[in-house]
Amino acid sequence: MTLGQKLAAYRKLSGITQQQLGERLNISAQAISKWEKDMSEPALATLRSLAEFYNVSVDELLDLESGFSDFVTNVNEEKGEEKSEEQKENEEIVGFCKICGITVKRENLGAKSPMVLCNTCHEMEETRKKLIEETTRRKREIEQLQAENELKRKRKKARIHRALGMAVASIAATLFLILMIVNMASSFGFGKLFFTFVGTYAVFAFVDCLFYECFVTDVIGDWFCKTIQFPGLIFTFDIDGILWLIGMKILFWFLGALFAVVVGAIGIIIGFVCAPFVFPYVTVREHRKIINGAFDSE
Repeated sequence: MTLGQKLAAYRKLSGITQQQLGERLNISAQAISKWEKDMSEPALATLRSLAEFYNVSVDELLDLESGFSDFVTNVNEEKGEEKSEEQKENEEIVGFCKICGITVKRENLGAKSPMVLCNTCHEMEETRKKLIEETTRRKREIEQLQAENELKRKRKKARIHRALGMAVASIAATLFLILMIVNMASSFGFGKLFFTFVGTYAVFAFVDCLFYECFVTDVIGDWFCKTIQFPGLIFTFDIDGILWLIGMKILFWFLGALFAVVVGAIGIIIGFVCAPFVFPYVTVREHRKIINGAFDSE
């Protein structure tokens, strides 16, 4: 019986693998495999550690005539070992953990796909995934809540704006109606009555349309923005020339202001005439905007 066979027999008698024995002795499993194959021999200090681990003396380990050959044969027959111990240990090893790098066997296998993980790392990875999913879910809930609050804020603002427009338009229409009633007190006629109702509606529609972006406000804005281009001035650089220049500038400013007033009045008249026809569309549009929450981004 060789020393390697005896060392293998003691290890098998203890019920441990080469990897486990190497971890206890701080020696690689490959070195133990070489001892058991008689390819090398352990140092004296290592023999003492082995003897202490197996609870035998060093002399007993080195006594190659102690009858362990029958023991090895019986162990092989009972376990039906057709493969070498090194092959069995290699079959037990699944791989190396992709996170911590330790050897993964069947006993500490956490996952094989999509990557090999030990039990500990697998549990940590599952916990991390659940945490990410929970964080993502909470983030979506917060974003949804913020969007709902923003929509409520815009709807409230739109309702206040709508109520303000209706209130101002009602005041203007009421004042116009009072004026027309006072005018009809002196002389009543169906023509005046018709003009009163139509004019009241037109005033209400025109004032209400001024609170929104529509055809009426666009027309008034376009006409108020129209300007007149005056020609350049040539003057002499003396007192009379400078006074003449100042006078012409004042005249041009007055003419420009007068032009703006006239053109703006034309725009107001056009908007006033179009307001009764635009008002129903604006009313329906603003109502749908509030109901559906179709607000433009601010």
